[in-house]
Amino acid sequence: MPTLLAQSAHGRWRPHIERELTALCACVLLLILSVAQLDPGIDLANAQASAPAFRVLALNLLPALTMFALLLALSRRLLLSAWLLLLAIVGLYSANAAKLGALQMPLLPADLRFFIEPGPALHLFSHYLRIDLLHGLLACAGAGITIVLLREQPLRLLGLRQRLLVGGVALMTGASLYAGASPWRELYRSAERDFQPWALDQTALSTGLFGSLLLYHWEIGNRGIPEADRAAAVALLQAHAPELRAGLALSTPPSALPDIVVIQSESLFDPARMHGILSERWLPQYHALRRRGHSGELTVPTFAGGTIRTEFEVLTGAPLTSLGGIQYPWLELDQEHYPGLTSVLEANGYATTALHPNAAAFWNRDTVFPALGFERFLDASAFPSDRIVGLFTADAALTERVLAELSDDGPPQFLFAISMENHGPFDWRPNLDSKRLAALPMPDGLDEGSRHWLRNYLYLLDDADTELGRLAKVLAKRKRHTLLLFYGDHLPDLGPVYAELGFDDGRDAKAQSVPWLLLDNRNRQARRSDLHAFMLPARLLESAGIRDGAWFDILTTLTHSPEFSLDDAQTRAGLDALAQLHLHGELTAVLDDTFGLATIEPQ
Repeated sequence: MPTLLAQSAHGRWRPHIERELTALCACVLLLILSVAQLDPGIDLANAQASAPAFRVLALNLLPALTMFALLLALSRRLLLSAWLLLLAIVGLYSANAAKLGALQMPLLPADLRFFIEPGPALHLFSHYLRIDLLHGLLACAGAGITIVLLREQPLRLLGLRQRLLVGGVALMTGASLYAGASPWRELYRSAERDFQPWALDQTALSTGLFGSLLLYHWEIGNRGIPEADRAAAVALLQAHAPELRAGLALSTPPSALPDIVVIQSESLFDPARMHGILSERWLPQYHALRRRGHSGELTVPTFAGGTIRTEFEVLTGAPLTSLGGIQYPWLELDQEHYPGLTSVLEANGYATTALHPNAAAFWNRDTVFPALGFERFLDASAFPSDRIVGLFTADAALTERVLAELSDDGPPQFLFAISMENHGPFDWRPNLDSKRLAALPMPDGLDEGSRHWLRNYLYLLDDADTELGRLAKVLAKRKRHTLLLFYGDHLPDLGPVYAELGFDDGRDAKAQSVPWLLLDNRNRQARRSDLHAFMLPARLLESAGIRDGAWFDILTTLTHSPEFSLDDAQTRAGLDALAQLHLHGELTAVLDDTFGLATIEPQ
């Protein structure tokens, strides 16, 4: 075939065509071998799994070869196109391996946003990079090869018409793949059976990286908030009808409402849950404050990262499961308004402010926070640049800014603060006090590397706990009624430590909970409740005496009912359906149809 193609229409021998075709085949083969070697879902060496592996390989090659064809049509440079695509493939698989190792979750389409708009994330993610001499040399070599290949001779077999044809086919293939056109859906139908939004790490192993990215985009990416199963919602309402009618009839009393401060503490958990950790040593302020407040264990919907999953549940009151598999709500949803805690407080006359010493655009918060109802958002630019502990803004600086924002007069205030000091990575933490680090007690059974990770984390955990105590002490003395809600967003990324120590309850790290605490400076009665993160705002509003006549009152009533259990499949389906109605703004109409709310007299 190459020999035939190497002849012109007049039969003249054109040896460069044969050389170019041979080089093209070699480049395609190189790309095939790269995907086959790098993708964790492809194991061609396993004879028993060879047939499925070849299927997964074919599904993952289609997007890669489509991009290769497009680069080739644009540049006419064979080696340059193959080289650039190879760099992209290696980069994606490296990022996927790092994310799987830290968070036990593969790359998702929303992660690619950070490649397209790297600015907001660059400062944070740069701390995870380790550039030694070898990496520096490799980077220089890669840049040098790219520069050399820019001078590569264009392919002579790609004239204008051929470029237009190849480019047009590549564009149509890429666009139809992105849109999930029916020919591709048929091709990927066998892989769709392996798509599990509740176990995306297993999906990536079954469908490959590019396959899982496409399937996630098709199945979830364009869907938004799922439509509610109204029958399931009504069934749950009717199952608890008497207590719900009573709860929904209550109204917010006319007395002065309290100021509310919420601290979402980065990577905070109780290390005493692990084997060999001294239970009396860590989080002393938290444990002391539990004796005069409402506290317990908090089940969060994320592990070692993905803060916005917990943040979504706390600010909207909706479980992440109600989104039907969406993993990054602030990135994957496009809502002009998010009903939730902030909007309820705003409707009750609160001044609402969010504080976070990181870039406002990170996780798309600069767009989402106004949609949630926040009037102001103070990001990294509102914090002093010299108040850094290790890598990020100190919790002490956040405490001081929270206290500075609180006023002794005017409308009630809602401050939602997200800490940053205790964010990973924990294998590298410059400028910490060496004497203080050395004095931290370490458990037996850890190698030196894991001891280094854990020591850095515990140092920062002490700071978070200290600032909780300082903030609680000041708020306790305020004349204005004030509530303080404090909770961890997820466990830290301490993979080696978890593997070597294990947990007292025998469960793995992803199954562990984090602490939460609610303090009222006018009520020091101790209570204990173990909650899910989406239940926190209802408990907070209940303590503030604020009723919304809808979603949060339902949550309050249900979570106090001894018959309510999320382990029951019908209950869980009904709760997710009610949450979807809440997020769509349709819950009030359903409540009116079910209970005839117009006939309920507020008490």
